[in-house]
Parts: sequence; C-alpha cells; structure tokens
Amino acid sequence: MTHSNAAPGSGARYVVTLLGGRHDVEVRPDGTVVIDGRAVHASLVSTNPAHSAGRGRPSGSGTGCSLLLDGTSFALWARGGRGGAWELELDGRAVSAEVLDPRAHRVRRLSAKAGAGAKLAPLKAPMPGLVVQVAVDEGQVVAAGDTLLIVEAMKMENELRAPAAATVKRLLASPGDAVEKGQVLVEFSEVDER
Repeated sequence: MTHSNAAPGSGARYVVTLLGGRHDVEVRPDGTVVIDGRAVHASLVSTNPAHSAGRGRPSGSGTGCSLLLDGTSFALWARGGRGGAWELELDGRAVSAEVLDPRAHRVRRLSAKAGAGAKLAPLKAPMPGLVVQVAVDEGQVVAAGDTLLIVEAMKMENELRAPAAATVKRLLASPGDAVEKGQVLVEFSEVDER
C-alpha cells in the first residue's frame, strides 16, 4: 500500500461519497490515482456514446468510457449534475456519487452540522402517478440533486431528486406502484460523517 505524501498542488484532490462511503482521492499528473492513501493505476478512454446509452437514458446524455483500474477493465457511463452530483453506471450497475473538492466538502459538512437540529423532511409525490424506477437503495448516501425515483405522470417521466445531502432511511415505493399526490415516497436520516 502506498501512502500519499504529495504536496498540495501536485495533483487534483477530491472527496468522493459513493455507495455510503467517503473517500479521499488524488489524481496525480502521472496518471496515478491515490484512493484513501492507496495508489492505483487508472486510465479512462472515451467510447462511442451510442454503445453506452442504456434503458431510460437518452443517447448522447453523459459520457461512455472504458475504465482500466489496476489492470481490470470496466464499462463506465457518467453524467455530472449540479453540486458535485454524478450519475454513474459501472458494468451495468447504477450508482450515484458526489465529487467535491476538499474546500467544498468542508463547507457542506459545516452547513450540515449547522442545520443538524432540523429534521430532514421526507420526499413526497408532487403529483399522482406511477413509479417507473427507484434509483437508490436504503442506507445509500445521496447528495442534493441526486435522482431518487422516476414517476410517470401524464405520459411524462419526472425525476424526483434529493432536496439535500442525506442517507436514504426508508423507501416507501417500488417500481410499478401507483402513488397519490403528497404520498411519502422516501424517508431520510442525517449523513453519518467520519
């Protein structure tokens, strides 16, 4: 295991929240990526977006890539959103991630602590409709703006997004469920910071 002792400015640094965990990541100019102090070799090659367009995903939205990580190849599709939110598909598995520089992460963490006394409001259906997709799992950490569910109403698919950084405490809807306006779909709890 290699530990990063690099001086600031020698590479791009990020705080990545993925699958419920927080990771410190540095991308060095030589192509080495240091994840939580462990150096790995990584390369990313863009692929034809037409090959990476999956179900429910419009062709051309996001980027299709081939990720080579320590000699293992993965098919990767990624689309960035606001506030450091990323929608990813890694070898067919959909996941959400939050990628922030260390300063933005500190600001977000301090803001969350300042509002810690306030209870996180549950996500409610804004209109009657049919749940087409649930994009998160219970226990998953989500960032503000992450897609949680897709509800079809009046022949249109509506992405319901996380109002704030939180942990998905309980999912109260499944694909195929008919929901009424105001029905609670997702309950949240505070993000457990290390």
